[in-house]
Amino acid sequence: MKLLLYEWNAYMQSDLELVLKKMKIEFETFSCELGNEPGRTDEYFIRNFGKVLREGDFDAVMSMNFWKSVAIACDTAHVPYIAWVYDCPMSTRVSDAMHFPTNHIFLFDRAQYDEYIEQGIDTVYHIPLAVNVDRLDQLRLTAEEKQTFTADISFVGAMYGSDYIHLQSALSDYERGYLESLIETQYRIYGDYFIGDLLEEEFLENMKKRLESADIIKEVGREQFRRWIMLNVSREITRRERFLIISTLSRRHPFKLYSQKQEGLLPKVDYCGTVSSHYGMPKVFKASKINLNITYKQITVGMPLRILDILGAGGFLLTNYQEEIAEHFQSGVDCVIYESVEDAIQKAEYYLKHEEERKEIAKNGHEAVKKFSYEKQLEQIFHIVFGGQNRQSSSSK
Repeated sequence: MKLLLYEWNAYMQSDLELVLKKMKIEFETFSCELGNEPGRTDEYFIRNFGKVLREGDFDAVMSMNFWKSVAIACDTAHVPYIAWVYDCPMSTRVSDAMHFPTNHIFLFDRAQYDEYIEQGIDTVYHIPLAVNVDRLDQLRLTAEEKQTFTADISFVGAMYGSDYIHLQSALSDYERGYLESLIETQYRIYGDYFIGDLLEEEFLENMKKRLESADIIKEVGREQFRRWIMLNVSREITRRERFLIISTLSRRHPFKLYSQKQEGLLPKVDYCGTVSSHYGMPKVFKASKINLNITYKQITVGMPLRILDILGAGGFLLTNYQEEIAEHFQSGVDCVIYESVEDAIQKAEYYLKHEEERKEIAKNGHEAVKKFSYEKQLEQIFHIVFGGQNRQSSSSK
């Protein structure tokens, strides 16, 4: 097998290349800036990528996330395109390129997979993401790093902003109240994401007209507007949950926050800025007594990469309930799953006081997560692409 990898400095890229070498799979990389928009159509890129593809006798192209320009080049050359997606949701601007028969798009969130299947897009597959435990086990903390990264509780991730507050200003009292009631209800419920089902077309159309009249948004299509509202509502729910949990815990315990933006509403956290995902982040996970995962709400049932990274580094994981997390890991054995904000706070305080239990759970989780190695996941991906396996991988059932 010979692969052409589109390389764009993705977080998983270096581990992917390391493991492909270990598996003795031949590959070449193609690096060319496509910007941050996977839905961009770049004729210069398509022309040059296509030339390399035609001349290289490749069996398939592979990339982290799905890129429209790569898909077009592969479809033109009739070469399979393997897109392993770690973003959720995917960009709306790639939808018109998802139907190409050369596509094999692997999604980690089963609900997103189901949604595309219901839309008649048969080029998608469901498989969880992967972690390189071998590399993470080799990382060692110096005495200085232990002092830097050691914490009672840590959270690595964005605190999220959105246009929600801005868009509220143009809405009627009823529309503001309805959105608030949806947010407050969804915010307290884990395991079921129902916002989209309760945003009826008439309500959305009225809100769309009001926001366009106020020049808050440009005129857009109905589906694009729905997705934009869903994005902002999801960001607002995530922002509120993260703020409440972190604010409460940081007032009671030493808390380190690794995020791009320092938040004035969180005066008690130890703000640590950003940390490199490949080297610094695993050391945070190793040195923290408790690592929080508070999943972005548009990841409906799947396991975000942070779950695998924390467990792979040997860290203790306290996470919100997600259906696929509960399928693959036992709460209280491999990790600890909370089902409300109050539950998260109670469990964090319990495990800070019970060190031996905490260490045993971290050890179990580190062992359990090895079933999501790159080797195992890639073997399934290649078997699906070249061997015709069913869409749902065995590790996702």
